[in-house]
Amino acid sequence: MMNKTTSHLELIKKINRSRILESIKDRGKASRVQIARELSLSKTTVCTIIDELLEKRILKTTGIANAGKNGGRPASLVSFNDESAYCVGIDIGGTKLLLLITDLAGNIVYEIKTPTTNKASEIAALVVKSIEEAKCSRDMIIGLGIGVPGIVRPNGVVIQASSLNWYNFDLKGSLQDALGFPVSLGNDVNLAAIGERWKGAGEKSSDIFFITIGTGVGSAIIADGRIVNGAGNRSGEVGHFIEKADFLTGNVYRFGEQGVLERKISGTALGKHGCNSEELFKRYSQGDESVQKVINEFILDLAVMIANSVTLLNPQKVIIGGGVSDALHPILPKLCEIVDALSPTKTEIKIATLGAKAGAFGAIAFLIDQVEQN
Repeated sequence: MMNKTTSHLELIKKINRSRILESIKDRGKASRVQIARELSLSKTTVCTIIDELLEKRILKTTGIANAGKNGGRPASLVSFNDESAYCVGIDIGGTKLLLLITDLAGNIVYEIKTPTTNKASEIAALVVKSIEEAKCSRDMIIGLGIGVPGIVRPNGVVIQASSLNWYNFDLKGSLQDALGFPVSLGNDVNLAAIGERWKGAGEKSSDIFFITIGTGVGSAIIADGRIVNGAGNRSGEVGHFIEKADFLTGNVYRFGEQGVLERKISGTALGKHGCNSEELFKRYSQGDESVQKVINEFILDLAVMIANSVTLLNPQKVIIGGGVSDALHPILPKLCEIVDALSPTKTEIKIATLGAKAGAFGAIAFLIDQVEQN
């Protein structure tokens, strides 16, 4: 059994390993001396950890540093080895399941979209088949990340995913038993936000308010680089936001129905006006009088929600994703103008760039983070 001193030393080494990896990722490449100086660590500590990471192929040697003014032996440079391992990411949607296999930098080596299934055995079989078709060695797969449209506990139990008929279902345990490598689970909207932060419009910002507008309306909060889950893992339910006028007119939450804000700005709500959201916004930008009132109300309802959220959360960026987001480019300047006028806290509002791949990318980024921590 490990004693307290040994355990403490292992923890310190784990923290230093993580710091060294982050430093090398940020720099692109660096020498042992540069890392030791930047992190205020001893050269012996840095060399020991880097040698271990080189042996495991997590790092690779990348040339020689320029000699300093005083000459001396040139220092070798090391960089992160993106191709040292591969990850599988899955985003489970209402009708489609998207699977990606990427290297550690997020470069896609395999992609497939299939009809959604709620059977863990079929998901596991798809993963095995995809790894084979991607011609990836099984021992180079570090794990599987999955985005689930529902409430997920940190231990990987799906509390509720109504569209998949999963209730208190240990999906993580089922898949790990079948696959034999680590599995991480998260809410699909939270993972889409992580995906946009990693490879999309978030540009690695530490504080992001992510909104998804599709059939419904939801959001995710990233604070100091981490998802805010809430006490019951149910944070971000902005589709249920209400205003004073809603209360006074009896327009409040009713069990089994969409939230009050969802009934105003979701794709479902927009679809009740005779055409899809893309056509509505196109006609609005062309000056079609018949849709001006509908879209102006949409802009104001969305702007009020964003302004209140920005005032509360103070994010660096607000990112709007989901099925409706691509249609929002024509109204983005006006939306930004109203939000800027309503909130004393300034932010940048952007449209998501990853589209349907955001959730799968986020599942992979979340998996890598979990593996690095453990």
